[in-house]
Amino acid sequence: MFLDGKHLGKTPFYSEQLKAGSHTLKITASEASFLTQITLRESTLTVVNRQLSDNFMAQSGEILSLEPQKTSLLVISEPGDADLTIDGQLVGKTPVLKDDIKEGEHKLQISREGYASREFAIKIVPNFQLSANITLASTTAKEVPITPAPTPVPKVQITATPQGFLRVRRDASLNSPEIGRVKPGDQFEIMQESPGWVKISFPASPAGGESKQGWISAQYTKKL
Repeated sequence: MFLDGKHLGKTPFYSEQLKAGSHTLKITASEASFLTQITLRESTLTVVNRQLSDNFMAQSGEILSLEPQKTSLLVISEPGDADLTIDGQLVGKTPVLKDDIKEGEHKLQISREGYASREFAIKIVPNFQLSANITLASTTAKEVPITPAPTPVPKVQITATPQGFLRVRRDASLNSPEIGRVKPGDQFEIMQESPGWVKISFPASPAGGESKQGWISAQYTKKL
């Protein structure tokens, strides 16, 4: 977790030593991150709750903050036009400013078709407006797995040999039968390695076609 570029620690995090004013907040976990602007006010609590995901559209959470003014509740959502339910009663579609809400604890639920709904508790205090900025996660994005980048397959290239070719053997041993030959300059995927030996996949015949696997001396290879 970072505030204005300074590392504060790991979540959950709480502090009463932060300065009032506008700040840049960044939360990261592995490949996922969240960056936003928050405003801290003296003698009030700002709550940031975020469920991270590598896919930004699958992230969700809420930012709750208090501002001195008439007792009220302001609810903003991303995306907008979401249904707001307070204590089980449908109030309307976001954004919603409710200035007749009673002091005390309430339960909010935000929902919209195509997005996972969020439900959480709030507390209304006198002479403060509670602002709730909610982000809903796309159900489509949550269902789409993040495909990791493919890991490149290591390869070797055959270097010059005294005979002008390199024997491919059935096992990693000079006493093992020869099952094929490869030429200097040829490149092959590494299937396995053993001290002094490399197992490769190579064409069964010079014309190509079906492949088979065998061991070659690592002395006459270089990794690519």
